[in-house]
Amino acid sequence: MNARFVSEPQTPEFVSRRGVLWAGFIWGLAEATLFFIVPDVLLTLVALFSFRRSARVLACILLGALCGGTIMFYFGASHPAQARATVLRVPFVSTAMFDRTGQGFQQAGIWELTKAAASGIPYKVFCVQASRYAGLPLFLVASLLARLERFALFWLIAGAIGAVFDRNIRRQPKVAIAIYALIWIAGYTWYWARI
Repeated sequence: MNARFVSEPQTPEFVSRRGVLWAGFIWGLAEATLFFIVPDVLLTLVALFSFRRSARVLACILLGALCGGTIMFYFGASHPAQARATVLRVPFVSTAMFDRTGQGFQQAGIWELTKAAASGIPYKVFCVQASRYAGLPLFLVASLLARLERFALFWLIAGAIGAVFDRNIRRQPKVAIAIYALIWIAGYTWYWARI
């Protein structure tokens, strides 16, 4: 193989495939319901390699999150005790999270959702309680703002890192992905240790 082609910058194939958009939608929906790892993992990985493509992934994640949030909203409205019990079975979700969000909803109404990003409390905990404080249309507006705020910070940081280190990342994509994975593992280890 010609050495010139070996050292050419590379972008992993998955970044440009349609499946990454579906993965974003499914991950957004799953995390809004019962999955416990945020879709930022996928979003920021794509942003390292293609900020433009990651914007489309972000849109799919948001759509999935709103669909999942709607499911949880109606689950909480129709079966509040069962919805709470189900969400409490999700790893790392606690009754203290429900107590804290319940108090927040009483003080700020549905707009408590917009504080979710900084709280470290999973979106699903808010969703199953939200029907007591707003109808679906207002819930979806607050959810869109909350989810966008939640995803935007890491997405923009990953995009900036991708732009600054573009050549290095593309020359050694496997090394970049390994470092990236270690950062997420360390981040989740820290987060789960403090809950």
